[in-house]
Amino acid sequence: MKASTGYDVSETDTAVLPASDRRDFWCDHVRANHGGLESRFDRAEGFTGKTVVQRSFGFQLMEFSSDAVEYERRQLDVRRDDDRSLRVLIPRAGLFRIGHGQDRDVIGPGSAVALSMSSPFTLGHGGDARAWVVSVPESSSTTLSCSPRMLDMTSGVGAVASAMLRQLSIQRNSLSTNDFREIGKSVTILIATLGSDVGRWPGVAQSAFEYVRAQSDDPTLTPVTLARRLGWSVRHIQAVLASVETTPSDLIRTSRLNRAKARLDDPAQRHRSITEVAYASGFGSVSTFNSAFRAEFGFSPSESRSARVRR
Repeated sequence: MKASTGYDVSETDTAVLPASDRRDFWCDHVRANHGGLESRFDRAEGFTGKTVVQRSFGFQLMEFSSDAVEYERRQLDVRRDDDRSLRVLIPRAGLFRIGHGQDRDVIGPGSAVALSMSSPFTLGHGGDARAWVVSVPESSSTTLSCSPRMLDMTSGVGAVASAMLRQLSIQRNSLSTNDFREIGKSVTILIATLGSDVGRWPGVAQSAFEYVRAQSDDPTLTPVTLARRLGWSVRHIQAVLASVETTPSDLIRTSRLNRAKARLDDPAQRHRSITEVAYASGFGSVSTFNSAFRAEFGFSPSESRSARVRR
């Protein structure tokens, strides 16, 4: 996206074009506004899509609605564009599918996702979709990671940003260049603050600790299932736990080891073999349990039990 020297508002509707030209036009229109993106359509011919684009000095707000599309930003596109800005997708209707590496997420109204143009991703939606897309310049997006960041737009900073975007859209033909620039700066700051806000992370970390503590005996508990059950992506859980100097794998393993040691030290469970304790504590093999136990405590499970008996 090229920076404008003023404030421009443009409206586009594929309905004015012959059906045979609409998909190619939409592909070019998307690239003109967002750089390298491949578009795949459900329909063999014809396409309905509308946009209203407001832009000035590197800040852009696009409102769009369209038939079903799947967009992909490939590694090749990343290299060609060398674009490190963000696109913040804020659904207004319908559901949107986001893919990044092995992670998959679905979001709808009330949520948003910040996507870095410096990393490959996929984005798809059905025919009932409508959304805003905010383009955040690179200079204002350095506090956000390359991984997609899910944002809550229903309360706090997110709700304020949504309200400002709604008014930017409604008042688009009544704004001066300076009005749009200043409001755009404020929205950019709010989005950057929302996306990089780690103040809520201790609460998420606490939820992860509590869940693992209660469920670590479950052998199917992994970083992936932990993230899914908490409603976050794996990368988000990793970032949250990194802020308290641990990882999902370490958290699960430590909880299992502590529970296993408590069982070995419990006189009421002296009748259970070490193998039984290992499996009861969520470990998939005795050898893995023995190695992890020694690495954590400095002695083997059998030595731990022997020491307890001698005491």
